[in-house]
Amino acid sequence: MKLRDKLHIDIEEFFSTGKFDHLKLGKSKEWVINNFPDPDGYDDEEDILNDDIWTYGNVELHFYKEELVLIYSEGITNLNGGDSIDIRKGILGSDRECDLNRIMSYLNQRHIDFRKKTHNVGSYSIDLILESGVKLAFQLEQNDIEGHEMFLERCKTTNQDDFKLVTFSLTND
Repeated sequence: MKLRDKLHIDIEEFFSTGKFDHLKLGKSKEWVINNFPDPDGYDDEEDILNDDIWTYGNVELHFYKEELVLIYSEGITNLNGGDSIDIRKGILGSDRECDLNRIMSYLNQRHIDFRKKTHNVGSYSIDLILESGVKLAFQLEQNDIEGHEMFLERCKTTNQDDFKLVTFSLTND
């Protein structure tokens, strides 16, 4: 669907409620194409319907068996909604503000409940799973010179300020 004006998405509302405008997981491709802006880079509706990943800037909608199963972005430092979506970034508007401690403080100030999950098998990462179902994933940057074991040891003793937000996602998992 072509819109005259860009659709506005507020990140704080998305984190708080899991709402990405009026999109809901489980909606069909057909429903999304008729009720949400067309993804970037398509001129033909048939071409859109044949793809399982639709992009809006660096935000992705993923479909499985014709059903919306994931809203995802790994472009946090340059978050944008492409041709059709204006993203009101809030705290995500500055790379400096995207460390784990700042995001947890931000969520607490806005009474957005979450649970924290640390992963240390294979790579070291920390997820915040928000009450809304949105998952925020944080990682350390690995120095290319470091070996994997040295990197994992450094992760265990690193300040949470060094963990940066790398993705957000909403899925039924």
